[in-house]
Amino acid sequence: MAWQALRRSSRLTVLGLRPRALAIARPDMPCRFRTPRVFKEELTDLQGALAIPGLAYVIVEDGRVLGSGALGVERGEEGAPFAVDTQLRIASVTKALTAVVALRLIEVGQLDLDTSVRLYTPDLALPDDVHVRHLLTHTSKGRIGAEYVYGTNRYAMLQDVIEATGRMSFDELVRQYILDRAGMEPYPSPALGAHAGMVSTTRDMGKFLVALDRGELLKSASLAQLDVPSRSTTGEPLPVSLGWFSQTAQGERLVWSFGQDDPEHSGALLLRVPERKLSLFILANSNVLSDPFRLLMGDISKSPFAMSFLRLFVFSQPGQPLERPMRGASDIGNRVVSLEAAARYSWADEMLSWGLIDLWNGDVAEGQRKFDIVRARYPHEADAVVHFAALRLPGALDKDQAIQDGEQLLVDHPANRWVLLVQGYLLQQRERTAEASRHFQTILDLPNQEPDFVHRLFQAWSWMALAQMSMKDEPEQARVYLNQLIASGIEDGMLDEAKRMLASLD
Repeated sequence: MAWQALRRSSRLTVLGLRPRALAIARPDMPCRFRTPRVFKEELTDLQGALAIPGLAYVIVEDGRVLGSGALGVERGEEGAPFAVDTQLRIASVTKALTAVVALRLIEVGQLDLDTSVRLYTPDLALPDDVHVRHLLTHTSKGRIGAEYVYGTNRYAMLQDVIEATGRMSFDELVRQYILDRAGMEPYPSPALGAHAGMVSTTRDMGKFLVALDRGELLKSASLAQLDVPSRSTTGEPLPVSLGWFSQTAQGERLVWSFGQDDPEHSGALLLRVPERKLSLFILANSNVLSDPFRLLMGDISKSPFAMSFLRLFVFSQPGQPLERPMRGASDIGNRVVSLEAAARYSWADEMLSWGLIDLWNGDVAEGQRKFDIVRARYPHEADAVVHFAALRLPGALDKDQAIQDGEQLLVDHPANRWVLLVQGYLLQQRERTAEASRHFQTILDLPNQEPDFVHRLFQAWSWMALAQMSMKDEPEQARVYLNQLIASGIEDGMLDEAKRMLASLD
């Protein structure tokens, strides 16, 4: 039940996918891009495995487009071919563009990262010690500046700040500082905010990446700020720089952003390898481009799309792409051993990403097999995405190890509500109800939270779990929790269950 409560998605049925050929590389292109066949095959495989109707991508290197292409179909009865010019919301990748606008305002002296947000916009319901930097780095909740907790509605407040300092609408500032300079089309975006809602195309997002490389949007010093992880008030590195995620994977610095819209609308992925001036953008008409891989935890190495690109275009030798084993091969463990012996590339995260696909599709046994291979072959580290995945894995060993990992994660991230929630569910599954209850209560007691839908959803999940654990021995307390859940107005599949549980107490 915990997994189902967290996985808010729809099963997509895709008929008659019609792959479209990738753009053919020109003779003057680097030789590593003269082997697009493997990338096309892997994208097609991932598209089919996740039932994505259509997607398109563009690859940019050092200020020029190396190639682009599209696969599948648009949604609708006619199923027109998906294309690099298909218009869709890029969802939270909008945040990456907002960060560019904010940095541009800093360059011209109109915005300061370490100034209180309320100095610019006094009407915002925020503590005085929340600064612009805290909104950009997702550190405005809980202990301000100390804890990364992805918060899209807090990020949305940057729109008011930017409009107040830029002295024009957010839409106009995006046009002035990004679209016009990059030669991008200004598509109507009725839901546009600093956090999400921008409508664009794969082709135009390629122009955005080209303009970044060429220094047409930001000065080099400002662009460099996007590459360096920010630090908390205690000096710990955060998984974000300024509005972009920033991390190192297998020794390579990566800067990225992801978008996750409604399940049947769109998803997006933006990835830059700054030291190589190499970038990828993918746009899809389904949010499963990111949803199964928990990218909001700040780790792009769990995205099979990102790792396929990095393996083929960063970690491969020119003209010698590191091809992958079949995801469902019976001897996949032995194949990985052989491949790693021949090349300096770790398959651990990519293997986990395939296991996450299996779990998403309900193939628990196959997902378990891949997780077991990783656990047996690679050094163990506490990992928030694997911690989450253990909810679906049936083995007691997986759950007990995940609980230990959760304890370590909460030492480092005591106010991260996702880690608290998963830890509570894992403890509940192992019938450690007293410990589980403490974690759900901690969520309910978290200070300085935005009273938005997501906050109310976390409250509802916590009240439901507390009620389930109280039904037998403390029925009156269970009644209190259930009434609180019902009064919250949250439906999400829990309302009917709460009413049924309440009726059983009468």
